[in-house]
Amino acid sequence: MHLGVITGDIIDSSKILEGGYRDKLLSTMHLAIQEIEEKKSWGKVKIEVFRGDSFQIAVDEPTFITDIAIAFRSKLIANSGSDTRWDARLGLGIGEEGYLAGKISESDGEAFHLSGQAFDSLQKNDRLAILTPQTNINEELWVSTSFVDEIISNWTLLQAATFYTYITENLSQKEIAQKEKKSPQAISKIFLAGKFNLIDNYLTRFHQIAGHLK
Repeated sequence: MHLGVITGDIIDSSKILEGGYRDKLLSTMHLAIQEIEEKKSWGKVKIEVFRGDSFQIAVDEPTFITDIAIAFRSKLIANSGSDTRWDARLGLGIGEEGYLAGKISESDGEAFHLSGQAFDSLQKNDRLAILTPQTNINEELWVSTSFVDEIISNWTLLQAATFYTYITENLSQKEIAQKEKKSPQAISKIFLAGKFNLIDNYLTRFHQIAGHLK
């Protein structure tokens, strides 16, 4: 059985924590996981936070690990403080689950090792990387993941908030417009500027790829 693991840390965490946002940051992280897990089709999701800025997330449906990672980042960005932009560096790994303990930090196995390696591979401006047991899959994902990472890293707070609603609640543009009390044209502009269609295409392709890993 395969497992998905996300290893991450908060970018510029010292500025965020020193700015008095510690409680808001932690509550945002846990709320994101709670809301993500409420989307039953993504499976069970568990987070463990270390020192307030580093964390691991275990995903029992690895096919959706990229959806979860992008949703998590979009929640952070959308809830940024007035003087700091919130975001995270995420290393995603898919592999055999190995040993699962009560705590994520005490678990071990291929998925955990690959997640750590993906995280360690991140360069200075990288925010997202994925490793699987198959080299050909890793090679295909490297370029597309880099493009998606660049798009997300440049989202405005509004674009991030809109995408979070879109991906976690499965709402159409018209439904989002009604919920946010905005015109359909305004929501359409957000979708276009945020390149949501490219993110959708990336996730669809990843779902196809991940299906071969089971």
